[in-house]
Amino acid sequence: MKYLGLMLDFGGVILKTPFEMHRFVEKKLGIANNTLTWYGPFDPDSDLLWIKMQKDEITEQDYWHEKSKLVGKLVGENWNLRDYMTCCYHGFEENDIIRKEAVTTIRKVKDHGFSVGILTNEIEYFHGREWMDELNILKDMEYLIDGTKTKVLKPSHMAYQIAIKSSGINAKKIIFIDDQIRNVLGARKVGLHALHFDVTDPGTVYQTALNLLGVQ
Repeated sequence: MKYLGLMLDFGGVILKTPFEMHRFVEKKLGIANNTLTWYGPFDPDSDLLWIKMQKDEITEQDYWHEKSKLVGKLVGENWNLRDYMTCCYHGFEENDIIRKEAVTTIRKVKDHGFSVGILTNEIEYFHGREWMDELNILKDMEYLIDGTKTKVLKPSHMAYQIAIKSSGINAKKIIFIDDQIRNVLGARKVGLHALHFDVTDPGTVYQTALNLLGVQ
């Protein structure tokens, strides 16, 4: 199969997870190192709420709303999800929050003439338009399909169809990468060559994608 494009999730795949930002957040808030002890996919046993989310007992939004309240309470404030995401990602250099593996892969893929785009559930809802407009990596994308705007979230088949149409490429010729298994399975159902992104080992899946595209 000759693949022609790469379609990426954003949070976790391109953007580092909030779990990886714990030490930055603690320093920013002036709280003790290792105060934040829940690590989601990095240590599921430390995070029962994460396990519930993986079982689809709560939504991803529900998960992050609860974590936002938890962190806000540590500084005596009533935080919403945007407050926490702002603490995690605003005010840092782009190379502190964006995976270097993502930057390298996207550059290589584009240099070889392949399509690169994003299909994400709620980037604007989580982070805001102003923050998005400041990210250079988003400017490198040929398309950005955000469930905030479309009101259609992965793993709904319609979310993938909207992105496939925007890419202008046959689904079977697109490599899709997502860190949530449910979204990977949903992508496979519509014909995308979907790979699961392991946030604990970000280099491996990116290298697999480059190999499939024949890019060195």
